[in-house]
Amino acid sequence: MNSYVRMLKMIRPYLPQAVAAVIFLILFAFFSLFSITLLSPFIKALFLDETLTGSVDAVAPLAETAQGAAGFFSNLKTQFLSWAESSLLRGTKQEQLLRICLTFFGMVLLKNLTGYVSEVLMTFVGEKVVRDLRNALYLKFTSLPLGFFHQNKAGELISRSTNDVLMAQKCIGVSFTTLVRDPIYIIMALGIALVISWKMTIMAFVLLPISLGIIIRIGKGLRGISHRQQEEMAILTTNLQESVYGMRVIKSFAMEDFENDKFLARSDALFRQIFRFNRIMKMSSPLSEQISMVVGLFLLWYGGTRVFTGGLMSPDQFLVFLFAIFSMVRPIKNLGQVNNEIQAGVAAADRIFMILDQDDEVRNRAAGHRLEPARGQIALHDVRFSYVAGEPVLRGITLQVEPGEIVALVGSSGGGKSTLMDMIPGFYHPDSGQVKIDGHDLHDLNLAALRRNMGIVTQEVILFHDTIRNNIAYGLSDVPLDDVRAAARAANADDFIMGLPKGYDTVIGDRGLKVSGGQRQRLSIARAILRNPPILLLDEATSALDTESEQLVQEAIDRLMQDRTTVVIAHRLSTIQNVDRIYLLEKGEVVQVGTHAELLAAGGRYKELYELQFKS
Repeated sequence: MNSYVRMLKMIRPYLPQAVAAVIFLILFAFFSLFSITLLSPFIKALFLDETLTGSVDAVAPLAETAQGAAGFFSNLKTQFLSWAESSLLRGTKQEQLLRICLTFFGMVLLKNLTGYVSEVLMTFVGEKVVRDLRNALYLKFTSLPLGFFHQNKAGELISRSTNDVLMAQKCIGVSFTTLVRDPIYIIMALGIALVISWKMTIMAFVLLPISLGIIIRIGKGLRGISHRQQEEMAILTTNLQESVYGMRVIKSFAMEDFENDKFLARSDALFRQIFRFNRIMKMSSPLSEQISMVVGLFLLWYGGTRVFTGGLMSPDQFLVFLFAIFSMVRPIKNLGQVNNEIQAGVAAADRIFMILDQDDEVRNRAAGHRLEPARGQIALHDVRFSYVAGEPVLRGITLQVEPGEIVALVGSSGGGKSTLMDMIPGFYHPDSGQVKIDGHDLHDLNLAALRRNMGIVTQEVILFHDTIRNNIAYGLSDVPLDDVRAAARAANADDFIMGLPKGYDTVIGDRGLKVSGGQRQRLSIARAILRNPPILLLDEATSALDTESEQLVQEAIDRLMQDRTTVVIAHRLSTIQNVDRIYLLEKGEVVQVGTHAELLAAGGRYKELYELQFKS
């Protein structure tokens, strides 16, 4: 239950409201049960004459005024009966009934008011905690290293942020209210029952351990089922997300039936887990109620026969006793259900805290040296890196880029170019070796400040469901429209933007799908130009474009690279003939270094790739 304890600790910032809620819950229980005790004077006033009530009152204490606890409970009962006689049962029968009805009305009014206030306060605390948990999870996502998202499916992470958070809410919301309110109610009802007859109360609770044992056993089984249910929900969410994002591919390959069958199979698996969970959870309620009913019926038979003989308690006290005992059935039943809900919530909380316990990308985001601005010197010394232990991706990479130089990375697919590029902004850290920017080791730099000195343009352009203006000015505040347009003109994007219905205020849709691939690339270049970074990282941005779009994008890239330190991954060797230096990577190693002319003259793998491209 470690996750449950951690969830409860999140109440600390709202402790005053939680304490106030508990106080009102105690008052709610008191007024609820005090209303029950008014049955005794009501029945006396309506049905019993004074001689009968007096004789029964005289007999009742005889069976229960021995010593210790019996005497204590008997004294309490005597005091209450004395108060009822002096306050409620005086005057005519009509006056007694009016007084009792008004008192009962006041008790119910106070019960409802305190119940309402306690529910509102607990809802406030519960929703605040859930909000904090959701916020903590999102903030954690933004602080995790990029590798975490490469290793985990987006759909599963979304499921943990939505479905799991809602499930975890059970630990704090209704369940916490029930855990506080119902035990208080049970204790007070038990106190009333003990005051009236401690012997019969002990009989009533002989079977309670059996009921609790059944409830606890069912709850333990539900936690494992709930965990599998959350996993199935995450898989289904992932499947749905991939289908929505990949609908063009699905339709292109006529795979609708295949994807439908896969989704329906996962949906059926989720249904089976949910149904199994609810089937077992619903079992605890009738079981606990049935056991409680057995106890109650036994008391009704046993106590009723003793009342008839006149040796146990008066009829009005017996009715109050039965109401007190049976009023505990519902709270005990609720506690059985809340245990099941808590187990489901804990299973979800386990999955949430599994993410929250991950190591951050930077333990102290404010620490480290700040490059403001960077000169643009980049150096890698004997860098080695593996995504999976024993499967090296980079094998002792060493390269140097001076401020203002343009360096290209070329080679076959899988050679380690993109991984090497990801080392520069600190998306990954080397297993051994050093990555230095302006002479500072990456570990000694403030990564947020470092990345603000970099412009990154990749083949896969990431745009947001927002206006063109906000996408270009992403990460910058209060940027004048003139500056945004100047960046767009430099990226050859202003003309097509102004041709759109709302110009720069046009919303471009999810992932920018309302504009073409070439237009998306130019928008990403405009974004980099507006930031004016001293370091530029380009993962060949023109390889998937048509000839006209490629020419426009390449012109924009050429303007972007002026007077900046640039590292470019080049798939088309024709675009890098004028760079300062080319590094050819094969299987994670640098096999050739030089200018375009030098590498052609030297022959080898670079010349093979060049001739192969031009031949085709």
